[in-house]
Amino acid sequence: MKTIILKSKQWQRYCLTRIKEAKLDGSETVIFKKTDKTPSAGQRRLQWLWYGEVADSGIGSDDTKEAVHTRSKWLFLKPILLRDDDIFPILYTAFIDKIKPYDRASKMEYRRQFAEDWLSTESITMRQRAEYLRNFQRYWVEKGVTLTDPALRGVDLNKY
Repeated sequence: MKTIILKSKQWQRYCLTRIKEAKLDGSETVIFKKTDKTPSAGQRRLQWLWYGEVADSGIGSDDTKEAVHTRSKWLFLKPILLRDDDIFPILYTAFIDKIKPYDRASKMEYRRQFAEDWLSTESITMRQRAEYLRNFQRYWVEKGVTLTDPALRGVDLNKY
C-alpha cells in the first residue's frame, strides 16, 4: 500500500497517471481522506517511513517495520524516558533486576518484550519524538542507511 499526500502538482499528476493506468477489474482500491497535518502526525509518518527504509536496507537484524520499531524504542526512547519520566525509571530498574540471573539470549528476548509492552512512542511529547527521531537518524546514517530527508516530508526535527 502506498500513501500519497497531495501537496504539489507533481503528486497530483502522479496519482492521475496511476488511476488512468489501473485495471478496471476491482484489483486496486483508491481511498481519499483528510490528512492530519499536525506536526506530530508528520513526525509519526516520517518515523514509520524510516522504519521501512531501515528494514529494507539489509543492515541490522530487523527486516520488518515493526521489528525496527521495537528495537528503536529500546535504543532511543528508553534513555529519554529514563531522563524525563518520574515512574519509568522505577519500573525499568525493577525489570533489569528481575532479568539479571537469566542467560544472554533470554535477556534479549525479555528486553524485546519489555520494549513492545512498556515503551510507547504514542505517549511522548513532540519535543521528545523529535529527539527520538534525531537519534534514530544519526544512528542509522552512521551505519550507512539512506533515510529520507525530513525536510522533504515537511518535518523540522530541530524546531522542538
